[in-house]
Amino acid sequence: MKRENNMKRLMRWLVPLLALSLIAAACGDDDDSDTSAPSEQSDSDSSDSGGSDGDDSSDGESGDSSIGGSIEIMSNWGGPEQVGFEEVLAAFTKATGIEATYVSERDQETVLPTRIAGGSPPDVSIFSRPGQVQQFVDDGVLVSYADLGVDMSLLENHYSQSVLDLGTFNGELYGLLTAVNSKSTFWYKPASFSAQGFEEPSTVDELDAIIEGYVDAGLTPLAIGALDGWTLTDWFENLYVRVAGPENYNKLFVTHEIEWTDPTVVETMEIFADLLTPVDDVVLGGAAGANSTAFIDAFDQVLNDDAEIYYEGGFMGNFARENFPDLVGGEDYTFFPFPEIDPAFGAPVVGGGSFAIAFNNTPQVKAFIEFLASPEANEVWATTSEGARINPNSGVGADLFADPLTGLEAAAILAADVFVFDGSDLAPSAVGGDAMFTGLQMFLENPDDINGVLEFIEAAADAAY
Repeated sequence: MKRENNMKRLMRWLVPLLALSLIAAACGDDDDSDTSAPSEQSDSDSSDSGGSDGDDSSDGESGDSSIGGSIEIMSNWGGPEQVGFEEVLAAFTKATGIEATYVSERDQETVLPTRIAGGSPPDVSIFSRPGQVQQFVDDGVLVSYADLGVDMSLLENHYSQSVLDLGTFNGELYGLLTAVNSKSTFWYKPASFSAQGFEEPSTVDELDAIIEGYVDAGLTPLAIGALDGWTLTDWFENLYVRVAGPENYNKLFVTHEIEWTDPTVVETMEIFADLLTPVDDVVLGGAAGANSTAFIDAFDQVLNDDAEIYYEGGFMGNFARENFPDLVGGEDYTFFPFPEIDPAFGAPVVGGGSFAIAFNNTPQVKAFIEFLASPEANEVWATTSEGARINPNSGVGADLFADPLTGLEAAAILAADVFVFDGSDLAPSAVGGDAMFTGLQMFLENPDDINGVLEFIEAAADAAY
């Protein structure tokens, strides 16, 4: 499994900056004048909303209750994540007098473009795919923060330049990274590990030994919620950045300088196959069972003691608290970091995040963006009764989180030597949202056909870049 590579490890948070910069370079003609269309439309929208000229909210720290009006915000958050975000929206309404309507769309990647095409986008979307955000920018349907009149000193005071750069497309800021999470977490039950004499693994070889140990003990090691194909892409991304390093990670997902049939990709898939085979013994329900199980249900299977380990992001703790209130996070279940493969690259954090992007230019939208950027809003988000989210706002510390596992995740993100953005979100949606989903589900069904799967994904990538 080990590969010799003398590449120097990159500085913390610079990897996603490189990725987004490469996206901008790869997406063709950068015509910033395209943003005039939504700005012109939104001028009439602001008069209908009963808002002011927006100048009163320029401080952004606590808003201005004289603004009034309304705003519609769309995201894919449901369940406890929605509960937490709605607490943030309630605080926003209290601070500004603006009524906030939240629309939860799990399939936002499909619904949002449909609403845009129909001329009725939400005012703001909290959106997690920067590749698609770039397309929105290129299509001229987004409003830049400069055109909104957002107080840039507020952003600069509370966010690092690298975080702001993540939301910069074609040279202008269009999105604020409002929520981040680690997708480099393996959930397990300490009592189960203790019963088998296992310790948290620091290498993938040690993880493989634990999986084999569970099989030998007559237990099913893994549950996988592959019905949601992005869970498999998350597996691949963590493995690939550990095999090939962050520079090649960007070349694969962002610029397609590396093809999906490249030896580094083949090697990664071979490691993936080693971990999962024989599928019927290693994965609960085998390939068919995994491919018909949703991501939350798969974690439930582990907490119900049908399987022992579940790989997925730190956000799964929210669902554990909701579905298993009698279990204690940090005692009955916890997580260990996705272990390393090549010591040259260590254990990078693969993470996701959501960007606040604006489709209408109104005082209410400006006020919402500025409120979302304030420490006050993020303190509410960190201390919500459910669905607390980690934010890269410098005014919010990891010690604010009531849940120790969320605090542990926040600390891991901040301490990471390398943080790479979710690769399937960086790639064009035809690759990261379609071909990878289908191809990796095919791989789960037939782990021996690695070349066929990679040729399938490469055909989509060749047409998309």
